[in-house]
Amino acid sequence: MRKRLKHWPEQLQAVQRKENERVQQLIFGLANGSIYALMALAIGIVSSTTGIINFGYASIVMMGAMVSWWLIVIYGFSYIPALLFAIAVSIVLSIVMYETCVKKLGDLQDNVGWIITLFGAAIILDNIARMVFGTEPQAFPYLFDGKIVKFLGANIMLHELMMITITLVIGVIYHVIIKKTQFGRAVRAVAFRPTTSELMGINSEKIILSCFAMAGIVSAVAGVLIAPITFASYTMTSSIGLKGFAAAVLGGFEDTKGAFVGGFVLGLVEIFISMFVPAGIKDSISFFIMIIVIIFLPGGIMSAKIFNKNWSATEKV
Repeated sequence: MRKRLKHWPEQLQAVQRKENERVQQLIFGLANGSIYALMALAIGIVSSTTGIINFGYASIVMMGAMVSWWLIVIYGFSYIPALLFAIAVSIVLSIVMYETCVKKLGDLQDNVGWIITLFGAAIILDNIARMVFGTEPQAFPYLFDGKIVKFLGANIMLHELMMITITLVIGVIYHVIIKKTQFGRAVRAVAFRPTTSELMGINSEKIILSCFAMAGIVSAVAGVLIAPITFASYTMTSSIGLKGFAAAVLGGFEDTKGAFVGGFVLGLVEIFISMFVPAGIKDSISFFIMIIVIIFLPGGIMSAKIFNKNWSATEKV
């Protein structure tokens, strides 16, 4: 009995360490999920109003990160001005992408040339970034200088907590804009019936342009948040960009709320499964889940009956 009591403190410490590791894994999964959610949101904003998938969004995320790195590290700007400049650049790139690669194709349902033009635009942006910023991955400063804080007993980087917080704030702001403002009602109308919305006096062209601009804002924020983890380089979104696409599929295209949820679900599932499978195949999990969802729930998890009671198409935006 005395011997067992003697080992109690060690056993309690071991249990506490396991609890702390679980909290760390949970936060890490949510932080990863927040980036997937932002990327899926950027895809969903454009897809909900145009019906197309912007295959170039990952390159805009990368450009936002590279421009921020350039201003912060090379020219000594602080975070906020660099982020604002990156947002401006991303908005311009998004709008240029729409004007040159999408708008000129006419009816996007009949002409699917946008698949090729957007892929081409992404490759052009990647090559421009390689020529301007170089080929070497660059260290990007963490928010709050990488400060580590105690959270529920675990050591967590403040940057990771801010990634989750900022993503949730963006999700709430977007939801309020779409549900509570006149602009949001116009976006829902264009998403539901673009032709009818024109007859009602809504300028659908302006609405679509605004949605591309909003996707640019979200992409720039995602780039700045993820760059400290991946390092800033022209290839930084080659893998994560595809996972953002998987998150959008998981939540459902044309359903920004579902895409947002899909990002967090994907981040958590990845962390959970990585406890049981080798690290080398962890990245395959996202795409395996994507295939399963496409087969059994082509409208995404939010199209499942349990989430879809009494919803109309306009409410999905």
